[in-house]
Amino acid sequence: MLFEIAKNLTWNNISENHKFILTEIKDSSENFHEQRKRSKIENDKKIPMSLKELMPTLLKLYPDFYDINLHIYKATKGMTIVDFRYYPKSSLDKAYREKVLNNPPMLHCKVAMPSGLPGKKKFDINWEHYEGHNRLKLFWLKLKARIQPA
Repeated sequence: MLFEIAKNLTWNNISENHKFILTEIKDSSENFHEQRKRSKIENDKKIPMSLKELMPTLLKLYPDFYDINLHIYKATKGMTIVDFRYYPKSSLDKAYREKVLNNPPMLHCKVAMPSGLPGKKKFDINWEHYEGHNRLKLFWLKLKARIQPA
């Protein structure tokens, strides 16, 4: 399902060679943009692995999964890197954790979309990796919004 969503929203070729990185979702007081920057720095250091290589870790952690988010981190012609993000039940407050202790984890498939995307225009799935380009685009969008008559 994740790859179908990505193919419908983006113009990139999504490789069938899937590799994975694992990320624990942690509670943070940082704003969204700061979290995204920090995550990118951390994820760039990770070595992508096959699902077969990742399975022992996933099986070990599975009982503590509260929420799973599959997110395409990067896509090239040769490889698609999926960030397997999880929020552990152990991070929930005690009363709620006891309520959901035996529930299976929720699963979400996500493709990050750039802000200011007009209509149903397809975009580059790797847009988050072009920091300078993104700042320039946001600058032009803000400038354009100020110039347009109300």
